[in-house]
Amino acid sequence: MDLVMVSSCKSGQVNTSRLLDVHSLSILREVRPDLENQNMMGNLPLDLIADILSRLPVKYVLRLRCVSKAWRSLIGDPDFIKLHLRHSLESRTNHTLILKSSDLYAADLACLGPFAKLEHPLMSYNHGVKILGSCNGLLCIRNIVEDMAIWNPYTRKHQVLPSLSSCNAYVYGFGYDTVSDDYKVVKIMQLGGVDGKALESEVKICSLKRLAWRRIPDIPCIFSFPGVNGVFASGALHWVLTHKVQLSEENVIVALDLAAEKYREIPQPEYIDKRFQLDVGVLGGCLCAIANYDDVRVDLWVMKEYGLKESWTRLFSVAREEVIGPLRYVKPLAYSRSGDQVLLEHNSMNHFWYDLKERKANDVWFDDMRFSCETEICLQSLVSLYVNRRQLNREDNGDIQKMDDFLSEGFKLVL
Repeated sequence: MDLVMVSSCKSGQVNTSRLLDVHSLSILREVRPDLENQNMMGNLPLDLIADILSRLPVKYVLRLRCVSKAWRSLIGDPDFIKLHLRHSLESRTNHTLILKSSDLYAADLACLGPFAKLEHPLMSYNHGVKILGSCNGLLCIRNIVEDMAIWNPYTRKHQVLPSLSSCNAYVYGFGYDTVSDDYKVVKIMQLGGVDGKALESEVKICSLKRLAWRRIPDIPCIFSFPGVNGVFASGALHWVLTHKVQLSEENVIVALDLAAEKYREIPQPEYIDKRFQLDVGVLGGCLCAIANYDDVRVDLWVMKEYGLKESWTRLFSVAREEVIGPLRYVKPLAYSRSGDQVLLEHNSMNHFWYDLKERKANDVWFDDMRFSCETEICLQSLVSLYVNRRQLNREDNGDIQKMDDFLSEGFKLVL
């Protein structure tokens, strides 16, 4: 197929999704300045060009910015960036698996290799960096000297966050506020007391637009597993907590809505057995509950309709003898492109695919890595870190007044 086939259809209705796989590769050859068919691309409707380009991997889209000023403007347009992001989310394409050891390495999820080293923006004397969260192609990272940044590893742009006093007892969360179209980082400091109450607790939040830390109401429970960062799904961050410090106390899933900045308890599944260790994760954008039965069996539940208890579905169970090593910690990462398999990390170092049709686990080995390590899924995106400060300064003080009113009332836990 060539460009003539597409341009001849421009006056009628074109089913671009049927043409894109081959045509996307054709674009990379045809739009270069030294090729004779370059002018033909100029005859295509801009919305058709946008639809085609929005289905390409980020690395190809970025190369196409040099074609013309019009294309550069199109690719940098916020609406195009959102279109590209939506296509990637819906099609389960453009996903990257990031491995963290002393450095960061990345490979396409579809082939799990080869892995390329990532040069992150928070290099310190020992290069150590932690990934605090991943959302829409942005990573929130922190180094050993407590520097923090929001970073797009594909556009290689980053924004350093304001410094904040350090404390050994804290957890983080990173996600997207759909109402204000803003990315937010949450830092929670909590020290537990022997009386079943928090000895000290403080929750602070920093947004990409405002770049300033501010305090919000304290989280209404005690962390069951200090140091485990929040999981982002459906506009909220989620943690496993308990109402008291005692480990025998039943765990609850608490969500922090990033738009309203309010807490609520998430209803849990009707578990088959009751004695287990609870964890939360995200798979395909849906909240997951992971029930670990003494490292012998793990059940993975998916909340298909957020907030609705009846929508919890047990996706699968995996037994210890099905994988290499114990099942002390299992983290869902992503579906395969076909949706028939789920990639999981266990014990913070090993990985396996779980086949949903065959109902069996298959261990994964990364050929070009000496050892396995912690992993994170990152969507390849064009999401920008640029914020129009002048526009923000022109906004009224309505949001500030609303926050003052909210803080005066204190938090309310929605049951």
